[in-house]
Amino acid sequence: HLVVTDEGTGVAVALVDALAQHGVKASVVSSVPTDADAVIFLGGLRVVASVDEAVAVNREAFHASRTVAARLTAHGGAFVTVQDTGGDFGLCGVDATRAYLGGVSALARTAALEWPQACVKAIDLERGARDASTIADAILSELLQGGNTLEVALHADGRRSTLVSVVTPAPKVAADNISKNSVVVASGGGRGVTAACLITLAKARQPRIVLLGRTALADEPQDLRAIADDAGLKRALLQRAQAQGLKPTPADINTQIANVLALREIRATLAALQASGSEARYLAVDVADTGALSAALDSVRKDWGPITALVHGAGVLADKRIEEKTDAQFDRVFDTKVSGLRALLAATAHDPLTALCLFSSVAARSGNLGQCDYAMANEVLNLVACAEQSRRGAACVV
Repeated sequence: HLVVTDEGTGVAVALVDALAQHGVKASVVSSVPTDADAVIFLGGLRVVASVDEAVAVNREAFHASRTVAARLTAHGGAFVTVQDTGGDFGLCGVDATRAYLGGVSALARTAALEWPQACVKAIDLERGARDASTIADAILSELLQGGNTLEVALHADGRRSTLVSVVTPAPKVAADNISKNSVVVASGGGRGVTAACLITLAKARQPRIVLLGRTALADEPQDLRAIADDAGLKRALLQRAQAQGLKPTPADINTQIANVLALREIRATLAALQASGSEARYLAVDVADTGALSAALDSVRKDWGPITALVHGAGVLADKRIEEKTDAQFDRVFDTKVSGLRALLAATAHDPLTALCLFSSVAARSGNLGQCDYAMANEVLNLVACAEQSRRGAACVV
């Protein structure tokens, strides 16, 4: 049961007609039915007038894959995604709006891992000036003759390319775009690998650094400050709750412990940054809230001047296979990365950025079991980075 999703420009209809001429029965659908065992998702070819519309294509693709995930896991079948991000999976950065639909290919990479019995393919087709029938013929040719190649780029001039990963050494000459006068704003910078990288940056260049995070930096209760181990914290928190007549669950206690440890890590990061020669401050703000973020950064500009470097390291996980992942889990993982990036770029649109650093993941490149949302979000970051580098040029290291 082969279905082709309607992208609104006539390609789906033309492709179904072309398939019929080769004895393959297919139908055009607005949404994927549960009994489909072969899906050609054309949403990535849709004309998008805004970033919102481009972002929505990612959710549409996820819903399409989840609908057939159990069936393709158990019995095999086919799942093909088609997008237009320049015919090179967005590497040239020619379209900053369509870059935001680029997570579709990372969904296919993850599906290929999760559905080993199915045939999965991601096609980046450059539309160019071609009409719907010509585009449909190009897709048909790849379906019938392209074999099991996972990632294929089809150019407007008829060329066919595939992606190959190559070793690329880091530049030997360090950039001089960050100095003591720089103001670095970092999401997710209070903890983890982002914090470690910022501390290394502070040791090298001593810029002023603003850490953004959702955790409010409240004072730690006096009776907990001398307790370093989890078991000790658990006993102290239980005793406090019992003294208040409360009966917390183990999950409640674990959440409280996690909050205590998170606050400690943020304070340790601030101390390490300052010890390395950087002025540092922490602002509790939801990085995806454009209004709150803009207000927070206005306070930074008032004290320190314009923002000159942006680091987007915020990220969360909710690992589940495609068939088990809920909309809420997908949105939380995807939006932390993508909505956060959009808000940061909007809030610094008039700042003279000399550096833009986005923390992505190899999951975007290869897919990863249980991480379709994380892979998709990071691939969007990759394509947006390419677009931003193309737009900003040599003035900004991306």
